[in-house]
Amino acid sequence: MTVPVPDARHSLHAVVTARPLEPVEDVPVPLPSEALLRRFGADEAQIKAFEARPHARVLHRSGPVGSAATDAVAARREALTLAAQHDGLVLDLSVPRLVTHTVDETDPRAPRQWVALDVEGAGLEGTDVVSHGLTTFGLPELRCAAVPLQELPATLAVLTGLAHRLLVEWPQNDPLGRASVTLADIATAMGEPEPPRPDDGAGYGIDVRLKLRGGELAVTVLGDAAALFT
Repeated sequence: MTVPVPDARHSLHAVVTARPLEPVEDVPVPLPSEALLRRFGADEAQIKAFEARPHARVLHRSGPVGSAATDAVAARREALTLAAQHDGLVLDLSVPRLVTHTVDETDPRAPRQWVALDVEGAGLEGTDVVSHGLTTFGLPELRCAAVPLQELPATLAVLTGLAHRLLVEWPQNDPLGRASVTLADIATAMGEPEPPRPDDGAGYGIDVRLKLRGGELAVTVLGDAAALFT
């Protein structure tokens, strides 16, 4: 089994402004609530800036998965440029969250710009970690099920590194099967310096297994994620 490559992938942004942009158009999709923007990282200053800009222009751009990286960057830059011209803000509606990087900083391999990780539910067996934003590149979203609370921070880091690998390797490489996520993957994904690699490579990475389940990439972490950071 392989991950099917869709016929097209989609970028969906909203540019919010204090005054309506000409020509005035209806907003075709609902904008995220303030509570949802907070959930995905917006602080109080950003929420106030969002509240002060009640008008929105939605930009929908699509294209083949094979050119996802260049097309997604072009769509993001278009939205950021329009916002800069009208003192606006950009929302990535695929996550959804406010875009905080600049036009020049836009990087298709930086998951912190495109992908957010969230938790769903909480029970005796743990909580699910799910991604939002990989669909922008034609990929299914990730789900790592039943993560114990004490393992949640390390698992979030591993999944962030995995998201980086997916953005770099898709669609040339099918993601299903077993792969290794290294500390270098995690550091690059988080915009941090790469840690030194031990001579024997011990403790530098951890294996994960990906399966396609219910339209999502089900991730199993094969080992102790927390041990990577001790």
